[in-house]
Amino acid sequence: MPTHRVAVDGAELHVEVDGEGPALLLVNGAALTTRQWDGVIERLAARRTVVRHDVRGTGSSSPGPPSDYTFEQYARDIVAIADQLGVNEFDLWGLAWGSRVALVTAAQHADRVRRLVLSDFSIDPADLEAQKQGAIQAKRARIEAGIVDPPHPAGLRDHDDHEAMQAAMAATQLHPDLLPFVEQVRAPTLIATGDHDPNLASSRRALLAFATARLIELELTGHGSVLWRPDVTTDAVLRFLDE
Repeated sequence: MPTHRVAVDGAELHVEVDGEGPALLLVNGAALTTRQWDGVIERLAARRTVVRHDVRGTGSSSPGPPSDYTFEQYARDIVAIADQLGVNEFDLWGLAWGSRVALVTAAQHADRVRRLVLSDFSIDPADLEAQKQGAIQAKRARIEAGIVDPPHPAGLRDHDDHEAMQAAMAATQLHPDLLPFVEQVRAPTLIATGDHDPNLASSRRALLAFATARLIELELTGHGSVLWRPDVTTDAVLRFLDE
């Protein structure tokens, strides 16, 4: 797993690259590091050049100026990483909070994003309590179905600067409704949200505004689909990317 330090607008971003093939860039969920993808990276890297990074101020990436904690800056960071690696066009996959960053990237850098995947997607403010309860209900349903949850990767929430991480995550407050960005996206889009995730209602509302998108509802899945149901989630994403 080669690692890189990419300097962008006052920050140094921690970047990891795996595999070979068409480029797939990943965007972490809220308060998570690149370790969130450890459970799916082997399958993805067998078919793609997979690029993951810690958002500025999170994980092993440096904070940079506090004024740059915006989705627009995070989108510029993604494009700068692609430029550094010599990647012109790429597929883009974001989880939950990261799906918001992925959306803005696809909207503002349409010439770079080939296909877009939005997991656990919402264009509305997050309801953290509802997400928690939905995850509990989904776990109970999986237990009843005889499904054993995988362990979460070590280092999932390890950050060099916890205060910077919290400030970076607060970028959501600048965009309480992301519908205007949805209307700008032209890349073929897959929305993959769990049937027990309260974000599903927002995913359905957003679907109607995309130029070309589809929605799949992941069975027995709450918020944090890549962590709780990595195989089911990856199956859906790879099918879409391979079309």
